[in-house]
Amino acid sequence: MKNDSSTSNVIRETLCDLGANKVFQDLHNELLLSIPPKINFLDNVWNIIDWAISPGNSRVKNIYFDKIFNKELRFIVKIWILDGRLKKNWGTSSCFNSLSASLALDSIIGARSILTLKTSDFKSAEHFLSKNYAPGVAFRRSTTLQNLSKFLNRIFQLRLNYKSSLKNPAVQGRYGTEEGRHEKLIPNEVLSDLLSSRNKTGISKRDKFFISIISITLATGFRVTELATLPAECILRIDGGLYILHYPRKDGIAVPRPVHPGMAEVVEDAIKILIELTNNARNTAAAVNYNSILDFSKIKENKEALRYMVKKWANKWTAEPSHLMINPRGAWWNKKQQFVDVIGEIDKVGSKVKAAKNLGMSRSTLSFLYQDQIAARSGNLPKIKNSKSAGEQRVNWDTDKRVISFRQLEKNWNVTLKKNTRSLIKDIIDEAQEYQLRGKTFPAPEYNASFESIDPIKYSKFYDTNGDIEYENKVSEEFTHQSRPLLRDKDGKTLLFQHESLLIVEKYALSDAYTTRVREYSTITAGQIIRWLCGEKRSLGTGNAEDSAFNRLKIIDPRSNDIAKFTTHDIRHWLNTVYQNGGLTEDQIALIFNRKYRSQNATYDQTSNKVRTERMKQAVRDGIAVGRVADTYNMLCDFSRSDAESYLTAVTRMVNSMPHGACMLDWSTTPCPHYLSCFSCESEESGPCEHLVVDPRNKDHVAEIEQINKESGLVIDALESQGFEESPQISHFKRVRSNSNAMLKRIKVIELE
Repeated sequence: MKNDSSTSNVIRETLCDLGANKVFQDLHNELLLSIPPKINFLDNVWNIIDWAISPGNSRVKNIYFDKIFNKELRFIVKIWILDGRLKKNWGTSSCFNSLSASLALDSIIGARSILTLKTSDFKSAEHFLSKNYAPGVAFRRSTTLQNLSKFLNRIFQLRLNYKSSLKNPAVQGRYGTEEGRHEKLIPNEVLSDLLSSRNKTGISKRDKFFISIISITLATGFRVTELATLPAECILRIDGGLYILHYPRKDGIAVPRPVHPGMAEVVEDAIKILIELTNNARNTAAAVNYNSILDFSKIKENKEALRYMVKKWANKWTAEPSHLMINPRGAWWNKKQQFVDVIGEIDKVGSKVKAAKNLGMSRSTLSFLYQDQIAARSGNLPKIKNSKSAGEQRVNWDTDKRVISFRQLEKNWNVTLKKNTRSLIKDIIDEAQEYQLRGKTFPAPEYNASFESIDPIKYSKFYDTNGDIEYENKVSEEFTHQSRPLLRDKDGKTLLFQHESLLIVEKYALSDAYTTRVREYSTITAGQIIRWLCGEKRSLGTGNAEDSAFNRLKIIDPRSNDIAKFTTHDIRHWLNTVYQNGGLTEDQIALIFNRKYRSQNATYDQTSNKVRTERMKQAVRDGIAVGRVADTYNMLCDFSRSDAESYLTAVTRMVNSMPHGACMLDWSTTPCPHYLSCFSCESEESGPCEHLVVDPRNKDHVAEIEQINKESGLVIDALESQGFEESPQISHFKRVRSNSNAMLKRIKVIELE
């Protein structure tokens, strides 16, 4: 149902009743234009598949607004989503997140009007989230609730002042815990065993296929959504290096992903295997661009369309010359799949023996075909040959490959017909078989323009009862497979079609339970890659095809001697850490992983405290690190190298990452005396806390110290401009400015050296 003027009026009146500002009321028609086709705003179920950046094989992606019981809130959430879609091109994830967060608020307010909403209602919804969901989920949904409160303030002037108080505790990454980093980082042995499993004897085609996919992401660190939308032509060679072309899913710089030379051969081999396994499906998908291929999933939803298409198929099938059951001009020789004029050959050579020799068949075969042709000249069907009933008239023809039947329809359309569907067309199949067994062509259905669209290139044919072409036309696009986009940009423009994708297979090609459907295809989705690796929850530990790859392939985690377990996203953490430990700069790593900000690297850096400590020790030894620890070490070295090393070992038992450096204080035994304010300490010599060490090569640390120095100066100026010459606050920020200045001067000296 389209959004007509009556729908528009309802929206405007409701916005007016709820007190929406005049500007937004006037915007409602623009909001309506962004609703997906065939969806009415007043519907409680919207199929938003057209908003999906990567729809994959899905035709439906429903968002269920009827989960929200408060009618006004339900209306507001619809408007909110359309506003986000109009102004920020929200994708399906943003829409579903908005609905999920709104459900928490819905559980709090009941049937109350949204005009009665207070900040306390959002606080209660936040409490509901923290009580019922994991910390990470609750944090994300509370942030979405915060955005909803801002929307309500902007549109309905509710004066809400809600800010989420939930935090997403960092248990991994540079600022997480040692235990969290250890748990997150995948052991190299696990990845090695997974890759080598591809060469195991008896490994299934499905496992070999997905291991090849994982090989690519191990070398590149692609997000799983980027992995699922790789183009078939993805290999790029520049100056002897291997790069992979891809479509980034976030806002970094779109550059080809470099592959480490040590992994180049593995990646090339993996892509070669995938290309070989997917070529047929890609060709089938490409053919959709040039031919109208019936899509039974669409046809069967319309009873009239189903009967119409079956009649068309029956007309074409029974008119096919090789399907003629009564042919006076010849008998059907099944071995050669052709008609043979046996009577004519016998008359020509004067002997059945010579005729059989000339035709390349046995005398018994010639005798059977001779009888078939004699029967055809009398208008009769061939009789039974090889059974106890030989010579009798045949009754059932469903097993004959030339005779129309449900079996032939299923094979021709590459579908399985259920009982209720068969019942809708049984009369057509029966009648068409009667026509065929009388040697006649089943009549074409009366032309129906609603199911047809004329096309000068893409033809399907109708035949009259004499087998001559009556007219030509194309099936309406509504009932044919269309070349569907696999990936769109935020504006809806197609970036990649299915037939251009690397990961596309013939339907059921990777299944041991079903026969491959060579005329159908499906793309490999991010969800399928995740489920292959991690398994379906219902099958974990069973060892069946739905179990995790680790369990089926017996991949053991050496840390616990249990079955390994990690996600596709954990591979990004592993590769990021490898690059981090390999000496790449923060800028290089951010560029490789397509990150907008280099600070995002911190979450993916799972370098252990042991490695961090050794790295910091070496920076101190090399005279690069700046801080009192480094100064003391250098002084001790002048007298005793061994004493200096003992001192360094004692003070670097723990390395705690901070935005502006590394703290050497063991927080597990001693609390920070400066409450993490490293530049506020008092001492005879200017400088930060004695436990702070800074590596000048880390530009983020240096930038953070510069920011601290700048902000402290701004605060001092602001206080002094108000007439405060002396105060605890001014004294504090003067110490911060002095100590940070001292550190920056020392860093500049190191850089010059």
